[in-house]
Amino acid sequence: MTTFKSTGAASTNRLIVVCEANSDVGFGHFFRCLHLVDALRTIYGISIYWVGNFDASLSELLSDRGYFKVNAVDIDGAIAQTLSLSARAVLCDTYKLTEEHTRKLHQQFKVCVIDDFGNTSQSSVDTIINFTVAANRYKYTAKQQLLGPRYFLCNKALDRVRKIHLSQYRAEKVREISNVLIAIGGHDRLSIGPHIADLLSLNKQYSVSLLGAYSSLTNIKRYQHIIRTRDMASLYEKADLVVSGGGLIKYESAYCGIPNIVVAQTPEQYAETLAFQNANLCYAVGSAATAVRNISLANEVEEKDRPAFNWSSQELIETADKALKQRKHLVQASCTHFEDNATARTAAAIFDEHYAQE
Repeated sequence: MTTFKSTGAASTNRLIVVCEANSDVGFGHFFRCLHLVDALRTIYGISIYWVGNFDASLSELLSDRGYFKVNAVDIDGAIAQTLSLSARAVLCDTYKLTEEHTRKLHQQFKVCVIDDFGNTSQSSVDTIINFTVAANRYKYTAKQQLLGPRYFLCNKALDRVRKIHLSQYRAEKVREISNVLIAIGGHDRLSIGPHIADLLSLNKQYSVSLLGAYSSLTNIKRYQHIIRTRDMASLYEKADLVVSGGGLIKYESAYCGIPNIVVAQTPEQYAETLAFQNANLCYAVGSAATAVRNISLANEVEEKDRPAFNWSSQELIETADKALKQRKHLVQASCTHFEDNATARTAAAIFDEHYAQE
């Protein structure tokens, strides 16, 4: 185990991030932590250590940004590594976190946890962050509870994109050709992105871009393929419609005032997406996350060669048209549920609670 113990003022101005980002869990946990600690470091000078199991591309990103990183194979190893460090607080974002983990961490740190589904109600948590629309349903016990979309965590560049899209809507600017961004997430476990791109690119009124490291794309001439990007803000700025997989991207799209369709990939994502839809912040396709129904893309590929989905091609086409025509409802809901500069607000709350008195 690598040990980097330090004492004094340096460690009391430090925060340790415990999370994971890989093909098993996707990248959403990583990026929301990154957005928050970027703000804490930039605005308040907080020193940040990262501990966890990270995809190689994200490890490179941390290095490029000058963050200190400790690798850990699993959550138990991450907790052990964290306990070997000195800091004022720890920020945890992983579904594998247990009450035993937080109890150990609380003996040494102030414990902050980012949660989605009400799974973290341990008494050892000092601050809970849940920016989902359903957050207030859960009975958390943390002293500080930052709940709901007003505490949304995103790249600060999206604050500018939000202003652009909201101003364009108020000016009633509409493009003849709609730019459609298909961004299922950091790991498209069902490989549905290319199939959606195949389908929507048949519409001459759409200019389609597919984001993700996909191989064997059959209709690449009909749409743009972006393997990866570190500048999501520029993609959102151009987008009139986003299709996502139910994770962080649907929140980013709604925050920016962009109509978005969600094709959830897990039962938990689907349930949370329905709450998001009920708030007029997205459009969900499918009737149940565990149901299956094959799609046919204009008879281009035999049905048996397609994976199983819980939505039909006709449903997706109709939903895309509806989302664009009813943008007004999404923009109104975005202004109601989100507030400008949400990440900076969350960072201020964390700093005031755990660092301001030091």
